[in-house]
Amino acid sequence: MIQLIKKNIHLLAVLSIAGQGFIYMLIGYLFSDKGIGINNWIDDRIPFLIWFVIPYAIWMPLLYISFIYLGLKDRSLYWRTIITYNAAVIVCNIIFILFPTHMPRPEISGNDIFTTLVQFIYSNDEPVNCFPSIHCLTSYLLLITMNRHKLLNTGLRVTFSIVFISIIASTVFIKQHAWVDVIGGVVLAEAVYRIVYYAAGRQQALHKKNSETSAMMNG
Repeated sequence: MIQLIKKNIHLLAVLSIAGQGFIYMLIGYLFSDKGIGINNWIDDRIPFLIWFVIPYAIWMPLLYISFIYLGLKDRSLYWRTIITYNAAVIVCNIIFILFPTHMPRPEISGNDIFTTLVQFIYSNDEPVNCFPSIHCLTSYLLLITMNRHKLLNTGLRVTFSIVFISIIASTVFIKQHAWVDVIGGVVLAEAVYRIVYYAAGRQQALHKKNSETSAMMNG
């Protein structure tokens, strides 16, 4: 048991998700009264589709499951993705402080499961810290990681891609975010992903060069 724990101790890094969530809520509490609305006529034309609350709600458990899977499947890729996630979310937190935003929500009523779930989300997640969308950022990050590195077979990659795209779409269809929040989250995820992988590539190249130099000197 102890050996199993030691072997998988790196999985504790997924707790950074909870830490970032605490920071997110703290910023929302401190700066919620300073936010500006950045929704526009495009958002007014996007319909409210209540059943999209299902993909929205599965985001958090899927986030943990995906990172744990990465940690068990490919430790190097896991660490790169964890670093990318935390770096991108730190940028988000800075933006939330410097440029706080909010998203107007519609009044909804009803007793069905979808309405109840939306009302639960609305009551527990204030409509602040909207730009960029962390829901979209993380979903896009995991989508490109699983597809570009082909961690799953084609069928599973297609399935997970549909799920992650549905999560991204859900943010605007249940009026948690404006469309610019979606664009901001996707662009930030792509940018930080490329920066982290560029830095990692440079580090690997330098390590290889140093190893070759050391081998030549010792040879």
